[in-house]
Amino acid sequence: MKKLIILIVAVLLNAKIVTDSLNRKVNIPDDVKRAVAIGPGALRLVVYIKAEDKIVGIEEKEKKFIYARPYILAHKELLNLPVIGMGGVNFRINLEKIISLKPDLIIAGYISKQRADLITKKTGIPVVVISYGKLGTFANEKLFKSIKLLGSVFNTQKRAKDVVEFIKRLDLDIKRRKFKCNKKVYIGAVAFKGLHGITSTMPKFPPFEMLGVHNAVKSNAKSQIFINKEALFMLNPDVIFIDESGIKFIKKENFIKHLKAYKTHQIYGILPYNNYMTNITTAYADTYYIGKLLAPEKFKDIDIVKKTDEIYKFLVGKPCYNSMAEFFGGFKKLKMKN
Repeated sequence: MKKLIILIVAVLLNAKIVTDSLNRKVNIPDDVKRAVAIGPGALRLVVYIKAEDKIVGIEEKEKKFIYARPYILAHKELLNLPVIGMGGVNFRINLEKIISLKPDLIIAGYISKQRADLITKKTGIPVVVISYGKLGTFANEKLFKSIKLLGSVFNTQKRAKDVVEFIKRLDLDIKRRKFKCNKKVYIGAVAFKGLHGITSTMPKFPPFEMLGVHNAVKSNAKSQIFINKEALFMLNPDVIFIDESGIKFIKKENFIKHLKAYKTHQIYGILPYNNYMTNITTAYADTYYIGKLLAPEKFKDIDIVKKTDEIYKFLVGKPCYNSMAEFFGGFKKLKMKN
């Protein structure tokens, strides 16, 4: 009976009820014209469903390190919006500023039910919470539900459906190309809560996992870890991939010259995809590149630059590879100085 009453009230108020990723029933306007996105990953998904024109304020964090965020690179007009707080995982937001912008609702990434409810209580603005699902995965049902949820929120259901189908096609295309890798492969300089050097790695690196490739580092850790230099010497990988966000640290690590991959010129750069949650576009581009290097026959139909920009253009609206490559280095063999 309570749910029925809420539904009737929503209809009378020209509103609708959506269920967010925390299973909260949220009453929102039927036609959302103004919104803000707070927290990790929220603005990115709004851009994916082509609702960025509804955003009226932006977190300060979104204005930093933009070359690691293709959704910002493709929509630099967002940088001109009023700042609504620092942002970040601790949600350092300015509620008074948000209220002054008069948004119809707030889209929030990775926030507790208590915090979401408190923000609504203090501002009178409904909060819809989204999720990317399990960290380190690019295609999962929680992510897809959040994309469809935003489609319902902004009345862009067709676009949301197309986005989900596009990501699923990428996922299936890569997984059907799985191959057996006989080389010892390593990923270094993995960014996590900051930028790091070659000893920062991820035992279960998602692009490797998707391709069926195993990191030379064996560990049950599901996130980023540090290994010591001696352990890296013992592993002595055949091929090393470097997260280019940490390239400045790599250039200072002279001990790399003693590794097999250095001596055989098998060190390659990939674009950073972990920045304020997963940049799904870049994550898939990295995976295609890694696959093409390790199993060229399986990926012989892939032109990596064209494929990368195809992904960017569909999901964020513009090709971004050249801008990112100019800043980070792009997909290439790294020339390490002796």
